[in-house]
Amino acid sequence: PAATEDAQRSDYQRQQLALTETLLDELFAADVLVIGAPMYNFTVPSQLKTWMDRVAQAGRTFKYTEQGPQGLLTGKRAYLVSGRGGIYSEGPAAGMDHQESLVKQFLAFIGITEVSTIRAEGVNLSPEQRQQSMQTAEQAVADEFSAA
Repeated sequence: PAATEDAQRSDYQRQQLALTETLLDELFAADVLVIGAPMYNFTVPSQLKTWMDRVAQAGRTFKYTEQGPQGLLTGKRAYLVSGRGGIYSEGPAAGMDHQESLVKQFLAFIGITEVSTIRAEGVNLSPEQRQQSMQTAEQAVADEFSAA
């Protein structure tokens, strides 16, 4: 734990703290954050959730105020690029999409409110759907970054 005195930490705890510090340094240095993540069981992969848990640090990426938590990483932009076997952005399965809402709410919590989403979805429905979805996603990337 970060509150533990260094002399009381095990080697493993020191290694984990060093990794967390590296992840925070990368996040602080970035102007743009690109999160590439598949949808796993309607949400984010455990590795992405672990990253969120490591970088959500009171006093560093957010602070508590009388009005509630306030993100400290303002002025940054983020892109969520995701792949999905089914279609979850609209239609009957839309309520099962906990990926985009979790990522966007987390980023807003730490102060990153300018978030664009690029998704390739329905890639497991058929070869034609996969090709169309990939082309749409590739075009969205081209459009997004040619305007930047």
